[in-house]
Amino acid sequence: MNLHVPQTEEARTEATQLMAVQHNLVSPRNGNPIIAAIQDFITASFLMSRKGNFYDRKTFVQICSYMVDAGVQIDIPAPAILKPRMLWTGKQIFNVLMRPSRSSPVILNFECRTKSYSKPKPPTAPDMCPRDGYLVVRNSEVMCGIFDKETIGAKGKRTLFYVILRDYGPEEAADAMCRLSKLSARWLGNFGFSVGINDVQPGGNLAERKEELVAKAYQDVKRMIEDWQVGGIEAQAGCDMEQTLENKISGTLNKVREEAGQICVDELPTTNAPLVMATSGSKGSFINVSQMVACVGQQVIMGKRIPDGFQDRSLPHFEKSCMASFHRYC
Repeated sequence: MNLHVPQTEEARTEATQLMAVQHNLVSPRNGNPIIAAIQDFITASFLMSRKGNFYDRKTFVQICSYMVDAGVQIDIPAPAILKPRMLWTGKQIFNVLMRPSRSSPVILNFECRTKSYSKPKPPTAPDMCPRDGYLVVRNSEVMCGIFDKETIGAKGKRTLFYVILRDYGPEEAADAMCRLSKLSARWLGNFGFSVGINDVQPGGNLAERKEELVAKAYQDVKRMIEDWQVGGIEAQAGCDMEQTLENKISGTLNKVREEAGQICVDELPTTNAPLVMATSGSKGSFINVSQMVACVGQQVIMGKRIPDGFQDRSLPHFEKSCMASFHRYC
């Protein structure tokens, strides 16, 4: 292990001024941020800022204390609900994160589309997104929207921390990042977040509809093979008859994964852990969720489906000459 210790006053000053974290938040190449929230920090921010999170004063103050140490002044905002009891929302936690006290100079105005944004129907203002996917911040107060990868995790110039850096300097941006890291780690440690077998267990409706999709795909493939055997398939450009058949089979079987995946995403509850990670952008994607819950789908290697590794089957847990294998084209 090599240890470098600045010994002279000039070296110590250079290390403090040039090598400090707050002076290296952006890339000198294009000015884009090179430090952003990832994984658990994005998941915690997404869960805290969703609609329907309400906290009493005791819980809200406790959560606000997560983001700072004992020596920092925090001014609690007015509650969002006064009667029948005072309640604060999860979005107000981020009001405190951006501007902990009235003495803070950070008065932020910011708008951004989040990862889950969808256009409202009929077309109206973007902040009417049914998924609460349009973040609006006015005077360091969150009006609507959630915090996910697009707002705090992307390394671009349309993120919350970059706007703070641009308008109020690197010190304020670094302090906000530090508050978010402390808040996310401590809140998630108390709230709990894990993936269990129930999160990837398909429901009855999904299992039934998946079987229908698979059976229909198999029938379509059998019909294609019959057409190929009698020469009823028109060759695609640059392909012979067998390659054309292979492309059609792969396309048909791939649609099963896409359709089953859409059913899976629509049926899963909003509390599903893999779905939360995919929606917030902290880890994985909707394809990963659908492959875990619904079906893996057709796998293609070097432009071809997986060849038979065993007698009349690709894997040992398949039955011989089962419908999952069309390599011999019947």
